[in-house]
Amino acid sequence: MRRPSSLLLLFPLLALGIRVGSRGPFSPRLLAAVFLLLAGAWLYAAYRGRPGNGLFRAALCAAALLIGQVAMLPEQAWVVPREGEFSGRVYAVQPLSFDQRVLVQLHSSAHRVAVHLPLQARVAVGDELTFRGTVAQPAKAPNPGVFCYRSYLRRLGVFGVSYPPEFVISRQEKMGLLERVRAVLRRNVTAHVRHPGLVLALVLGERDQLGDDRRETWRLLGISHLLAISGMHVGYLALGVSWVMGRLPWRPWLKYLILQCFLFMYIVVSGTGASAWRAFLVSALGGYAGIRGLRRDALHIWAAAGWTLLLLKPAFAFDLGFLLSFAASGGILLWGPTLRLGWKRRIPAYLVQSLLLSTAAQLALAPFLLGSFGEVALLGPVATLLFLPCTAVLLVVGLLTALGLGFLGLGRILNGVMGVVGALEAMLLPYARQWTLGTLTLPEVVVWWLFFIYAGWRLRLPRVTKPRQTYIQLLSMFVVLCFFMSLPPAVRRPLEVTALNVGQGDSFFLRTPSGRSILIDGGGDWAPWQPGGRDVGAQRVVPYLRHRQVERLDYVILSHPHDDHLGGLLAVLEAFPVGLVVDNGDSHTSPTYERYLDLLAAKDIPYRVVRAGDRLDLGDGITLTVLYPGELRPNLPAAQNNNSLLFKVEYGGMRLLFTGDLEAPVLWDLAHDPDLDLRAQWLKIPHHGSRGSLVEEFYQAVDPNWAVIPVGPNPFGHPHGEVLAALEARGISWRTTEEGPVTFEVWWGVWGRFRRSAS
Repeated sequence: MRRPSSLLLLFPLLALGIRVGSRGPFSPRLLAAVFLLLAGAWLYAAYRGRPGNGLFRAALCAAALLIGQVAMLPEQAWVVPREGEFSGRVYAVQPLSFDQRVLVQLHSSAHRVAVHLPLQARVAVGDELTFRGTVAQPAKAPNPGVFCYRSYLRRLGVFGVSYPPEFVISRQEKMGLLERVRAVLRRNVTAHVRHPGLVLALVLGERDQLGDDRRETWRLLGISHLLAISGMHVGYLALGVSWVMGRLPWRPWLKYLILQCFLFMYIVVSGTGASAWRAFLVSALGGYAGIRGLRRDALHIWAAAGWTLLLLKPAFAFDLGFLLSFAASGGILLWGPTLRLGWKRRIPAYLVQSLLLSTAAQLALAPFLLGSFGEVALLGPVATLLFLPCTAVLLVVGLLTALGLGFLGLGRILNGVMGVVGALEAMLLPYARQWTLGTLTLPEVVVWWLFFIYAGWRLRLPRVTKPRQTYIQLLSMFVVLCFFMSLPPAVRRPLEVTALNVGQGDSFFLRTPSGRSILIDGGGDWAPWQPGGRDVGAQRVVPYLRHRQVERLDYVILSHPHDDHLGGLLAVLEAFPVGLVVDNGDSHTSPTYERYLDLLAAKDIPYRVVRAGDRLDLGDGITLTVLYPGELRPNLPAAQNNNSLLFKVEYGGMRLLFTGDLEAPVLWDLAHDPDLDLRAQWLKIPHHGSRGSLVEEFYQAVDPNWAVIPVGPNPFGHPHGEVLAALEARGISWRTTEEGPVTFEVWWGVWGRFRRSAS
C-alpha cells in the first residue's frame, strides 16, 4: 500500500477554508498558517533532497485553503442588504409557529432566499413568488447554544432572508414530475404498512410521520444515522442493481452507466442531502476507476468526493449531515485495513469486525457530536450492529413496495420487521447511556481525536514503515498524551471569563480550570425599548450554560437588584442547582426581586450577603474579594446602582475587577481611598460605559490593560464616545458584547488574552 499523497489534505483544507472564509476573506491567522505551511514544507523537502516536490504539495494545500476562503464571497457579497422587487420559484415551504418560511430561488441571480410569509398565505412548492422588500443576512445567535438562524439557513445553501410587506403568489396547479413520483411511491408504502413512518424515513427520507418518541429513542441509542439516506442505502441499491445486471450480457461501460443513472434518479427522487451525494460520488468514482483498471485507494476516492461536493456547493461545509457522513465513513476507511480480522470462523469474525468498525466510526464522530449536541451515545456501536439487519430489510423491501410490488405480500414482511424493531428498542433503551465531556474539554477531545486519526493512518502503512517502529512511536505518543492529561487542570486549562450577550444588561460566566462554574448577574429586559415578552434568562443565558454542559452552578453572584442584572437569573435558578447565591443585601420593590426571593426560599438555595473584606475561594488558587460596599448607603443618588458589589477576582498575578453599575460619586471615592488597592489588568467598565461612569482618577487607579463593556440596544448612547476615547487614550484593549459574547482567558495566572466566543 502506498503512502497517501497530499491530495488527501485538499478535502479538509478546502472545508476549513470555507468555514473560516465565511467570517471574512483572508484572515491574518489563515494567511500566517499558509505561509508557515509553505515554509515548513520547503524546509522539510529541502532537507530530504526534494525541494521542488515538497513545495508543490504545500502550494497545492495552500491553494485549497485560499480557494475555500473566497468560495463564499459570491453569496455573501450579494446580500448587502438590498432592497427592491424580487421574483422566483418556491422550492420548499415550512410552516412555523407564527409565520411560514418559504425558500425561493430567484430568477435574476439564482440565489436562494428565505421569505417569511403569513400562515394564511396559500403557497406551495412550484409556485411563483414576487415580493417587494429588503433581503438581508439572517440573524446570528446572540450566544453559543442559542439557535442560530444564519447557520441553519447556511446549511441549506440560503444566505438571504426577507420579511416582505408586499407579495404576490402565482399558483401552479400542476404538480411537478418529482412531486408526482414521490406521491406515488408514498401512496404505495402507506397502502401496505400499518405504521409507515420508519419505512418512509428509510426509503424516501421523509421523517414527518416518524414520531417524536421514536426520534428520541434512536437518538439515545446512537442510531439516528441509520435514518439518513446515505452510503448504506446507496450501497444496498447498488448491490441489488449490480446483481441483476451481472446476469446480463452487456458491456461493463453500459452496466456502469445504468447503475449510476439508477442511483442518481433515486437520490433526486428521495430529495436527500450530502450523505447520499457522498455515496453516489464514491460509487461513480470507484466504478470508473474499476472499469479503467486504475489503482483505487478508498481514502483518495473519499477525499475526491468531498472536495468535489464542496466545489459544487460550498454551503455543504456548514451542513452537519455532511460533516458527520464524511467523518464516519472516513473513520471506517482509515481503520478498515487495520481492523481486518483473519479468523477462520467467519461469523464471529464478521460480528467482531463490524463492531470494531462501528466503534471506529463513533470515535471519528466524537468531536463533532460533542461540539454540536454535547453527548455521544455509548450504546451506538452495539445498537448499530443489532439494528442494521432490520433497517436493511426495511429499506430493500420498502423500496420494492414503493415501486408497486406490495401486492406480493411485502407489507406483511415490513410489519413483522417493524415489530422486531420495536422489541429491540424496548430491550436496549433502559441501557442507553450518553458520554458527555465531563472533566474533559472539547479541545482535549480534539487532541485525542487527532491521535486517533494519526494512529489509523500509521497502522495502515505496513509496507513503508516498520511495524515495530510504528508501535513504539504510537505508544510513546500515547504515554505523552496520558501524561499531559494527568497534569493538574490549572496547567492544562485557563480561567475563562465570558461576557454574555444579553442585550442591555450584564451577565458574566466564569469557568475555573478545575471546572467550577460561577455566574455573575443574568441580564434581563426591563425598559420599554426592549422587545416585549422576552425572557433573556430562558432564551440566552440558560441555553449558553447548557451548551457549556453546566450541571451545577457553584456560585451565583448578583451585583445589585435592577432587572437588567437580576431578570435573567430567575430562569437560571429554576433550571440549575446552585451551591451559593451571593448579593449585597439591597432589597427592591420590583416583582422580579420578589420572585427572586421566592425561588431562594422554595428551592432552599444557600444565600449570603457579603460586605467589603469578604472572600470566596473559587479553587485552583483563585479568590474573589469584595471591595465595596462596607455597608449599604441608601442616601446616595441612584442608590441601587451605587451600592453595586465591587469585587476583584485574583488568579496568580492576574486581577480582574467587576464594577456592577457604580457611577461617578462612588468611583471618585474609591479612587481616592488610600487603603483600597484597585489595580487590575482586566476591568468590567462600570454602568455599560455611560458618561456618568467616566472618572479619570478611577481608571488611573485601576490601570487596566483590557476592558469589557456589556452593552446592547439602548437609547442612552452607551457606550459613550468619551468613555471609548478615554480607553483608546490609555491604550486599553476593549471589547463590547454587541456582536456576541466575549471570552477572556487567564493562563497559569500570568497571561491573559481575549478570545471571541464562536456563536
